[in-house]
Amino acid sequence: MSLTMSDGRQLKTWVRNDTKQRFVSVARCQGVSESGLLRRLVELMLQTTDPADAAGALDRRGNVARTTRLMVRLRPDDQGLLRARAAERGMAPATYVSVLTRAHLRSLSPLPREELLALKRTTAELGIMGRNLNQIARQLNELALPAPQDLEPLLVEIRSILASVQAP
Repeated sequence: MSLTMSDGRQLKTWVRNDTKQRFVSVARCQGVSESGLLRRLVELMLQTTDPADAAGALDRRGNVARTTRLMVRLRPDDQGLLRARAAERGMAPATYVSVLTRAHLRSLSPLPREELLALKRTTAELGIMGRNLNQIARQLNELALPAPQDLEPLLVEIRSILASVQAP
């Protein structure tokens, strides 16, 4: 989340040139702007300075703020894969890792909320389609009519979709 001038206050400091160059280098390695890295450092410092205050703090949405940070070292190729997968889901890499870790620890679905909702909607729509097909089949059977020839390719495709969805 980015802040604008109307959202918050600005912090400034002066550092030596070599310190600034190292800071820029670290920001690039982290994939964030200098401001973003400085914001992270300030937030981390505030969280670790007085945990009693941070434990009861609320974020902007009114949720209990997360107060624990975990630093993980990744190989560059793994970090690239992580960023790509997180980007596919429209998530920050840290958020993506947090979702996966929480899901693993609590035996939850590892899907992000939007993907889980899309899966549930798709499953419901498939159920509706299945009931419609059953009604068509029942009518054909009651009238003792053979299935129209143009339905056969559709039935083959539906069977393959069902087999792929049911496969573990």
